[in-house]
Amino acid sequence: MRHLLFAGLFVLAGIAHASDLDEIKKKGEVVIGVKDSSPPFSLMDTKTRTLRGYDIEFAQGIARRLGVKPIFLIVESDDRIPALKAHKVDLVVADLTRTKEREKEIEFSLGYFVTEDKVLAKKGLFKRDADLNTARLGATATSSTSKMLRKNYPQAKLSEFEDKPEIVKALLANQIDGAVADAPVLANFQSKLPRDLRSQYEVSEFALSVKILGVGIRKNEKDLRSAVDTALLEMEKTGEAEKIFDRWFGSGTPDPITRIFTISSFRAQ
Repeated sequence: MRHLLFAGLFVLAGIAHASDLDEIKKKGEVVIGVKDSSPPFSLMDTKTRTLRGYDIEFAQGIARRLGVKPIFLIVESDDRIPALKAHKVDLVVADLTRTKEREKEIEFSLGYFVTEDKVLAKKGLFKRDADLNTARLGATATSSTSKMLRKNYPQAKLSEFEDKPEIVKALLANQIDGAVADAPVLANFQSKLPRDLRSQYEVSEFALSVKILGVGIRKNEKDLRSAVDTALLEMEKTGEAEKIFDRWFGSGTPDPITRIFTISSFRAQ
């Protein structure tokens, strides 16, 4: 019995020390939760039926440096963390903002994008952020943006949607006064509106919050987090990260923005 007990403890110890990184390397692939309708971070190319975007290229770069094949699983905003915790995906690279609340549930990599929440609305409707207090606003369900709006603009009437295209549809149908999301995403949606409608809308000059996007990793998986951080830092060092940014946000894009950040080992609190 003593020998059986020792054998059982040995097996359990082996299971306890099997990390996500070990499992990913063993199977030769990493399952990554991504979105398919949040351009320019991620979108489904209707012609080729392949995923493209800023997040997608970073996911591919991380997988390449881990030495494994990336397998993409499409997740909605409110499924990102549950899918990770349920082991349906190994990583989440899906426009995921690092927040104190989320850090209690999952690990985050270093930030690979810094953005701001802004408002897409009819021109002249919102001159300052205080104007939002009496407005009908739309945001993605369970997102950091919706939580920020509930906290900072409690008097506003908030409608939550499954994903960003639905928010824009609601805006055009006059069901809401303003769509709140990442500034680059809103600019991308505005640029794709019919020309006569496009000129009627604007993305606010003022920002509602600053957001740092990170890769979602299961709690206590420090080896995997370290490997992802190393991959991101290498992408920055080699210039790949900046090239990806230029492809999706640079001067050749419909709504260019300036890259005001670099991927750094410093973790802002």
